[in-house]
Amino acid sequence: MTRLVKEDVEGIPEGLEFYDAELKEKTGLTLRQIACAAAGIAEKDVIAKAANNKAAVIPITVGEGIIPSFTTAVQSIIQHLGFQAVVTTETDVAGIAEGIAAGANILFMADDIKFIALNVLTGVAADNGEATGKGFVAALNGMAKGLQGKEVLVLGAGPVGVSAIAALKKLGAIVALFEIDEAKVEKFKNDPDIKLEQDQQRALAKYRYIIDATPQGGFIDLDDLHPDTQIACPGMPLGLTTAAYLTFKDRLIHDPLQIGVATMLTMALL
Repeated sequence: MTRLVKEDVEGIPEGLEFYDAELKEKTGLTLRQIACAAAGIAEKDVIAKAANNKAAVIPITVGEGIIPSFTTAVQSIIQHLGFQAVVTTETDVAGIAEGIAAGANILFMADDIKFIALNVLTGVAADNGEATGKGFVAALNGMAKGLQGKEVLVLGAGPVGVSAIAALKKLGAIVALFEIDEAKVEKFKNDPDIKLEQDQQRALAKYRYIIDATPQGGFIDLDDLHPDTQIACPGMPLGLTTAAYLTFKDRLIHDPLQIGVATMLTMALL
């Protein structure tokens, strides 16, 4: 799991309305609608569930510790979807107890290994990696006006990439994968529904729809991409160079937290 830094998240609360409008313009969907599509839940049901589900964001100190502005960013995203959310004063186990005492039933918690939304009433634990993969596929599906029957390249087969592959297959997309780690590639060698690409440069130039689920920044340049490419980049930092970003920004979905957290919430309601 990529560890975010303060600069990645500190502007999220103030920028949510603008980002939501940007998503709507690019994909035809709001942040909440993307999260609903990703989780497979109707928006009206999510709106109805806002009345009797409350979230608490628990600061966790283990490992490398608390990321400044992270908990308030997560809280703001949950609230933007219409739900009550608090950030606990206490941390770790004491924070969990405080959240439950405050009436929260969905607990958002992150350490160096996992970031989950745990629904204590149902036992559902929505994982950020899985949610992010599903969410960015839903966003790309909106931007592409449907991915069924279309060829989509996934870069990276970590938790986000694996989730994206599963979501793409469910939508009926034709999936290709490029991954430099042979151990991760091995898991897909017997899957007849996935084409394993051997050359990253050729693959980038070939596909019109791309999911960059790698943690590598600035490795996709302007000349690498087909002029008609639409790309969703859940990976942090952004995989596009500045030149590529400036050209493709109107056909790019990228954020550090918003789509993943929104989808965690909708998944935790299932």
